[in-house]
Amino acid sequence: MYDDICTLAIDKATSLIILPFHRKWSRVNGSIESENQNTRTLNCRVLETAPCSVGILVNRGHVKCTNSSASPNEAYRVALIFLGGSDDREALTFAKRVANDTYISLTVIRLVDASGYEDGNDKWEWVQDNEMLKEIKYNGAGYVSYVEQIVEDGIKTTRKIRSLMDENEYDMFIVGRRYNVSSPQTLGLDQWSEFPELGVIGDMLSSTDSRCKSSVLVIQQQQQR
Repeated sequence: MYDDICTLAIDKATSLIILPFHRKWSRVNGSIESENQNTRTLNCRVLETAPCSVGILVNRGHVKCTNSSASPNEAYRVALIFLGGSDDREALTFAKRVANDTYISLTVIRLVDASGYEDGNDKWEWVQDNEMLKEIKYNGAGYVSYVEQIVEDGIKTTRKIRSLMDENEYDMFIVGRRYNVSSPQTLGLDQWSEFPELGVIGDMLSSTDSRCKSSVLVIQQQQQR
């Protein structure tokens, strides 16, 4: 089936494929209702071969009816967690489009490495990240806001993510997959990931250890071959 999906994406000139996560949560008590390993295998194969970007949606059933005249307190609250890299930039591009809906309240949360990695080997990545963030960082308007926090290592990143989950302030998180991407903010965290297809941050946000009810969309930019 993954071949059919990718072929259809080419035929339709698709820019993004969104797949359902293989776990389904109960809307009643938030417990795991079902788990389909065939779906997980399909998702992994699409991630490997897709001719475009791919998103995996972890749907926890927390959905509101849209209303363009909603107040900030009624808006659907979305948080983009940004560490840097091509997948995070793709996730940011998607989040910007989502924020065109006036019903959506978007918060971009950037976790910055305390050591100032922009002076290292990833300087070009850092330049691209900052260029993408300029519009929101300096010209944020309406229901779009920007928050920046320094994190020294994987432990501090974990604490920040856990605090966001415990606060239960957002209806959805959008993150980049960042699979096999090394950075000080996530150093050592990959060994604890249950589902590599979600990346370190996506896996953490989707953990069953938390009472967080927020849905999660993990985005991978089209892989270069």
